[in-house]
Formats: sequence, C-alpha cells, structure tokens
Amino acid sequence: MKRLCTVLTLTLLLFGSSGCKAVNHALEFLGFITPVKKDHSPEEVHDEKALAGQQADPVLSAETLSKQNSEILSEMFRVVFNQDLVEDKTDFSGLLQSLNQGASLEGIYRGIIAGSRYRALESKSQAASPNELKAFAEEMSEIQGIMRNPTEFSIVDAKKAPEITFPDGNIPVIASPASQEVKKKLDKGSRVQELIRIFIGASSFTLKRALGEEALRKFDEDKSDPGVVGHWYAKLVVRMATTKVDFGLELRNRGDFDFHFKFAQKIAIDRVKWEVLNRYHRYLNAAGLSR
Repeated sequence: MKRLCTVLTLTLLLFGSSGCKAVNHALEFLGFITPVKKDHSPEEVHDEKALAGQQADPVLSAETLSKQNSEILSEMFRVVFNQDLVEDKTDFSGLLQSLNQGASLEGIYRGIIAGSRYRALESKSQAASPNELKAFAEEMSEIQGIMRNPTEFSIVDAKKAPEITFPDGNIPVIASPASQEVKKKLDKGSRVQELIRIFIGASSFTLKRALGEEALRKFDEDKSDPGVVGHWYAKLVVRMATTKVDFGLELRNRGDFDFHFKFAQKIAIDRVKWEVLNRYHRYLNAAGLSR
C-alpha cells in the first residue's frame, strides 16, 4: 500500500495538476480505471450510458439534443431505406426539426414508411429473396405467437401499402387496420409456412413495413405493463444476438438478458421501440445480402 501511495504521488507530480481531475488521470495511467474513449461523440456516450442501464445526463443542451437526434434519424434512414446516404436532405431536415420539437421516434418512423418514397420502393422493387422471406416469416411468427390479437393477413393486404391519413398538425401516420383475433392457434412451424404462402412475391420493403407495424402493435398491447415489455424486449435482443448481425453499437450486440431488461426499464419506451425496429430492419437487410 505504501508503495502504491508513492507511485500515485509521483504520478500526480508527473501530470502536474491537482484535485480530482489529477487523481483520475493518475488512476487511468496506473490502469485502475478505464478512461472514456476520446473519439466518442456526446450522443454516443449518452447512448452507451442508456444501453448500459445507467442514468443518462438528465439535461441536454439544444445543440447536443439536436446532434443526438440527427444521429438516430440518420440511422433510421440508413436501415429503413437500406442505403448509406440520405438522398433527400430537405426531408431529413424537416424530420429532424420535428424531432427537436418533441416528435416521437415512432411518429417519425411511421411518417417515413407511409411516405411516397417508401411506397414507391414497396411497389417497384423486386420480390424479396427466399432468405429474406424466411427470416421475415420466422420473426413475424415469434411476435404473433405471443400476441393476444395478432393481425390476420390476407394475400391482398400483404402486397399493398395501407392508406395514409394526415391529421392536422401531426406527422403523417399509418392508419393501422384493426387486428382480427385468430380463430385457430397454429404452432410456430405452421405459422411460418402460412406467412411464407401469404407474403411470397412481396418486396423486402413490404416485409420490413409489415414486421415493424406488428411490433408496434405488440408494444400497444403491453403498454400498461412495463415488466412485460421489458421481458419481451430482452428475450428478443438475446435471441437476435445469436444471428451475428451487427446492430450498430457493440452494446446492442451483447447477448445479456439482465443487461437489456434493465435498459428497457430505464429508458423511454419510444427509444425501446426504435431499438426493436432497428434490429428488425437490419436483420432483414442482412438476410437480403445472401440473395
């Protein structure tokens, strides 16, 4: 212990500073604490705190909040449209402004997939590959198997984008069709085969939209019970971690149930929704690469 104190004193002299900051520098130098990576942006540090189940900074400046929102929105554009660059800068700026003014991530997401650009991709893109269709059917089956009122898809409905409504003063949202109670419970294998039969020939953009919408309906079913939401979310994350798909952050790829359950309890539900949607879009995008 005496030797440690001597080393620590010499280290403090080496850094030429005083107080807590100096102690932290010294402890980092000696390897007793791990410093925050210097190349992390404020929003990445904020996200890592959130994903680690820690309390994020309670108050963000307008500039920091806008930068954080910009990062999430950029990710949303990349994974939803499955491309690296945001083509429509004007559209992006308008949505970013809405986020900065308090719009929800769910509302922004619904506005994007209800937009004319996404609808055009749904109708003009080639049919999804067998790998995409199988991945979609398995994930949709997982959700519907634990829902009280899963959507009963028809071949016609599965191939077309839903109608859009434009409430005054709000971002366009999809008018969700009322879910019908499934009369006969099917086992998972039967559900997968039925979904493949219904959605065969649909584009990957249709598959992603349908899966995202059903996930949001699952959230709506359980919105009064955060424990149920957290349990479902953590199980989903752990299962998807086995796919070895990169979901954008190292902590997102971590297959630790308790870690992600705590995250879902501490962070806003709107952010949890995006974490689910992000995984589904990335997962189907990856399945499409093995076309």
